[in-house]
Amino acid sequence: MIIITDAHISKAAGNHATFFRMLESLEGNHQDLIFLGDIFDLWVALPRYEDETHHNFVAWCREQKKYRTIGFMEGNREYFLARQRAQAFSWCSAAAWRRDDAGTLFVHGDQINRRDRNYLNFRKFVKNRSFLFILRILPFGPRMAESFKRGLKKTNVEFRLHLPLEEVKLFAESRFAEGIDTIFVGHFHQEYLYCNAHLKKLYVLPDWFGTQKVTVFDRDTKKVAFIHWEKIN
Repeated sequence: MIIITDAHISKAAGNHATFFRMLESLEGNHQDLIFLGDIFDLWVALPRYEDETHHNFVAWCREQKKYRTIGFMEGNREYFLARQRAQAFSWCSAAAWRRDDAGTLFVHGDQINRRDRNYLNFRKFVKNRSFLFILRILPFGPRMAESFKRGLKKTNVEFRLHLPLEEVKLFAESRFAEGIDTIFVGHFHQEYLYCNAHLKKLYVLPDWFGTQKVTVFDRDTKKVAFIHWEKIN
């Protein structure tokens, strides 16, 4: 299994061509692929808000799910993807986490820090049907979305620039108590491993945007490796 998180793809960043080269290179190995959120710098899954990079990604995933599992967890930069584009993936979730049958949990991570109340309240406001309706009818919606994206980079800097270790550990132990053995978390743009006394593990994954690393997970051996995408066999 290959897990990719926090790529923050955009034409403005100039990283979209490299990202699609990576996807093309992955076509031959047929490993299951999980996108753990914030793959695009902003993705509002409505026709007026999408560009060709979104369309190309959807087309790639729709084709590749014929040969492997393609999963997508909505991050804090994706909006209404699970409602509007679910058919492009084997599964697509807007929930806080998704558990598989093997006791593995996939989490974007933006809801782990329960002390970040400003963000959690903001999330409730923008990720609901009422806001979706507003975006559908708003004449200047796409322009507003671009302004909104720029504003995201400036908000809650205190919470976004550090890994909330106590909150992460509390989250891990709560999920371990429910029978989870392995947890993969994105969002925080850094590598971190929490392992408890029972050898259950939570991995915070490197962001593709800054490192171009992906996570390779062997479900049989439970071995995890963070490697540059060009080194995947």
